[in-house]
Amino acid sequence: MKFNDLYQKTIKYYPAVIDISDGEFIEETNGFRFDNLSNAWDLAEPCAGNEWEELLIWIIFRALHRKAKLLHGAKGPKLMIVETAINLTDLQEMYFEALQVEGYEEMLEQYLR
Repeated sequence: MKFNDLYQKTIKYYPAVIDISDGEFIEETNGFRFDNLSNAWDLAEPCAGNEWEELLIWIIFRALHRKAKLLHGAKGPKLMIVETAINLTDLQEMYFEALQVEGYEEMLEQYLR
């Protein structure tokens, strides 16, 4: 499995730009919620053609959520350009880490070939 090929296909399931101006801090969970970002993830999920894409869709969401949290307090526009918001090296690392979780042993083996 070539990560770059998988990424190039999967990133297309997300919109090019996501408005994160709806972001809010949730005190009870000490976290952030971005409805537009969550909606983008909800729309991307059914596009997955296999487990590899399903996992990467989730990992992309996590990476975008991290970036959205950083941008939340910043001044300026609240539009996140998806492809520039993602650091591919970090994303690949996150993907590799996710493959090391129980239940992904076969996929990890294939990924390392």
